[in-house]
Amino acid sequence: MNTTILISIKNGPSEWLRLFLIILFIIILLTGLFGNCLVLLSVITNHTKIRRSSTNLLLVNMSCADLIILIFNIFDIAQFSFDPYWPTAWYLGLSFCKIVRFSQVFGCYVSVQTLLTISIERYISIIHPIKISQINHRKRLCLIFILIWSLGFLMALPNLYLLELHPFYNRPQYYVCGLSDRWIDSHLITFYKYAESVLFFFLPAFIQTILYLIICRKIFLVDRAVKYQGHAQTVQQVIISNSLQQYSDTKLSSSLPSPLMNNNTVSVSPQCESRVKKATNKNGNKARRKAIIMILIVAMLYFIAFSPIQINFIYTQINHSHHLYEHRLFFVVTILLALSSTAFNPIIFYIFSKYFRCKFQILLRCLCPSYHLSTRQKNNFGII
Repeated sequence: MNTTILISIKNGPSEWLRLFLIILFIIILLTGLFGNCLVLLSVITNHTKIRRSSTNLLLVNMSCADLIILIFNIFDIAQFSFDPYWPTAWYLGLSFCKIVRFSQVFGCYVSVQTLLTISIERYISIIHPIKISQINHRKRLCLIFILIWSLGFLMALPNLYLLELHPFYNRPQYYVCGLSDRWIDSHLITFYKYAESVLFFFLPAFIQTILYLIICRKIFLVDRAVKYQGHAQTVQQVIISNSLQQYSDTKLSSSLPSPLMNNNTVSVSPQCESRVKKATNKNGNKARRKAIIMILIVAMLYFIAFSPIQINFIYTQINHSHHLYEHRLFFVVTILLALSSTAFNPIIFYIFSKYFRCKFQILLRCLCPSYHLSTRQKNNFGII
C-alpha cells in the first residue's frame, strides 16, 4: 500500500506574477509549436534536400521530438494556470499521469539521441569523409531513426510502471503526479535515474564536447592551410606574370597571331580558374562553419536547459527525501528552460542556416500573403 506524502500547501505568487508566467508559458509554447512545424514543412516540401542532406533529416527528427515535448507539456501548463496553490495538483487521473510523463521523457530521450547522432555524422563527414551510395545512405538513416525511437521508447517505459498519484495530507481529493514512493520500488527508481543521467545527459554531453573540439580544430587547421595555400598561389602567379612580361618584351618584333584567337575559341586562364575554385572553397567552408556553430548552440542550449533536472537528482541523492522541486521558483525555471530549448531551436536554424531562412520566408508568404520578404533565390539554397 502506498504511503501518503505529506506536502505542505503554500500560497502561490502574486496574481500579477502568476499571470505573467502563464502568458510567458503560452508565448513559448506557441512559438515552439509554430517554429518546429515550419522546420518540418521546410524539409518535407523540398525533396532534393531530403535526398541529399542527412543532417536536415536529423533536424526534422529532432523537431518531431520537440513537438512531442511541447504538446505534452500543455497539460502541465494548463493545470499550473488553473491551480493557484503549490505544488500544483494533478486533475487528469492516473492514466493521463502515466501517458503525459512517459511522452515527455520519451521526447527528451529521442531529442538527445538525435543531437548525438548529428555530432557523430558531422564528425565523420568532416574528419573521415566516406562516400556512400544513395541506397546505403537511405538505409543507414532508416536504421538510425528506428534505433533512436526504439531505444527512447524502451528507456521511457519504466515510467508507465513507476508513476503514481500521491494525495495531499491536508487537501482531500487532490493528487500529485510523481514516481512511486514504495520501498520495494526505491532501488529500481534509483538505478533508473542513475542510468537516465549517465546515458541521456552526461555521456552524450561528454561525447559531443570531444567531437566538436576535434571538428573545430580540424576546421581551424583547414582554414589556416587554405589561407597559406592561397598566399603561396598568389606569390607564384606574380612570379609567372613577371616572367611572361619579360618574355613578351623580348618578342615585340614578332608578328605571329595569338593562339587564343584561332578558330574563334575562348579559353579560361589558370588564374581565373584558381579564383573561382578559391571562392567556391571559401563559401563552402563558411557554410560548414555556420552549420557547426548552429548545431553546437542547439546542443549547448539543450544541456543547459535540462541541467536543473540533473541538479535536482544529485541534490536529492545528497540530501535524502528532500527535492528542489518543493520550491516553486525552481520548478518554474526548470519548465521554462525545457520549453525554451525546444522553442528556440527553429529561431537558431533561421539565424544560422540560409536554407531554413529562405524556406521559412516562402512558407510565411504562403500562410500570410501580406508577409513580403525577399525570396528570389528559391532553388539555390545551401545544404547543411
